[in-house]
Amino acid sequence: MASINSVMGFAWTVVSDNLLPFVPYTSIGSIDSDRSSKIPTEPIENGQLAAYNIVREPERVNVEFLFNGSYPVQVLALAMLDKKIQSTETCTIFSPAKIWRNMALDHYDFTRTQSTGACFLSVHCSFVEIISVDLSTQKTKYSPKRATSANKVNTGQAQTRTSFFKSVSNKFK
Repeated sequence: MASINSVMGFAWTVVSDNLLPFVPYTSIGSIDSDRSSKIPTEPIENGQLAAYNIVREPERVNVEFLFNGSYPVQVLALAMLDKKIQSTETCTIFSPAKIWRNMALDHYDFTRTQSTGACFLSVHCSFVEIISVDLSTQKTKYSPKRATSANKVNTGQAQTRTSFFKSVSNKFK
């Protein structure tokens, strides 16, 4: 297994979680990245933009893998990409400017042109960042100090007025 220092020496590389090359490519033609956030366009309460208003989108990285030489290696690379696009495997992308970790293959397409002798294969791969969070929950138990300490409830019953005849008959008793 390669050490992180030996991987960093390559500067431009894509490795699997086990630090082996993601696919057996000849070289990397380009790497471009897109990072964005969603900011609301509707009016904001009191005109103050708060941290909870901004939602960070997963980062996207596009890599162009270049393959020359034998067709069996190119067929193997395409078969590996077919397998990886259906798996949960992630990778790390190294460039001189930045390192992207926990990236999953989202899409790929390839081209082979006559101008390159039709033996040169260019594969464009799109990777998306997998964002993970740790959620914790707490259970709270509610119990009043005493069973009778709950607030009294108004049940909606009203006292009735004593009728006129009843009040007169009570006076003569």
